[in-house]
Amino acid sequence: MLVVFDLDGVLIDSREANFQAFARGLEATGQETPSNEAVTRLIGLSAGEMLLQLGCPPDQVEAVYQGVVKPHYLDNLPKLAQAVPEAATVLQELRQAGHQLVACTSGDRALQEKALRHIGLWEYLEAMQTPDDSAFHKPQVEYLQELVDRIGYRGRVVHVEDSQVGLQMGLDWGATTVFADYGFGAPEPLQPHFRIQCLPQLLEVVREL
Repeated sequence: MLVVFDLDGVLIDSREANFQAFARGLEATGQETPSNEAVTRLIGLSAGEMLLQLGCPPDQVEAVYQGVVKPHYLDNLPKLAQAVPEAATVLQELRQAGHQLVACTSGDRALQEKALRHIGLWEYLEAMQTPDDSAFHKPQVEYLQELVDRIGYRGRVVHVEDSQVGLQMGLDWGATTVFADYGFGAPEPLQPHFRIQCLPQLLEVVREL
């Protein structure tokens, strides 16, 4: 079986890292500092879309991301990001059971790879789909399809998400969807196939399939 993971909120607890980076970005444009909740509810969208929704002027989005948000995130990642509880154990058990594990994220490759390496999860993933790799993005099904095609997989796909855009992509693609309620978002009004309160519950879901 192929298990596709979103990263922020599903495998990586990056709430504070994201808040501080995007807050610095908005402040650099003269905007008011957003609340932690305002930033958190947007995690799962692309960085550019997050900045736009937080009030960054459209003509400043790229400069603010590259000049403020991204470097602040990278610089502070070691002290602000961590793996969700028991993530390494869950990934190891899935691998030992013969499942293939990949990531499909809205975050850029440099940030996500550094985060995964920092928290010790990089080695468990066979491939990763990021906006740097594609002309598509969540919730477009082509974004997930490119990842599946890249590894040459043909079979059942389990998709683990904590955002509506990601869940919509998985449902439209035809994956068995698992929503991580411990993450940053909420699925409603969408209906995932399964919901989990902590990552180890994913092992029970996979065994049922």
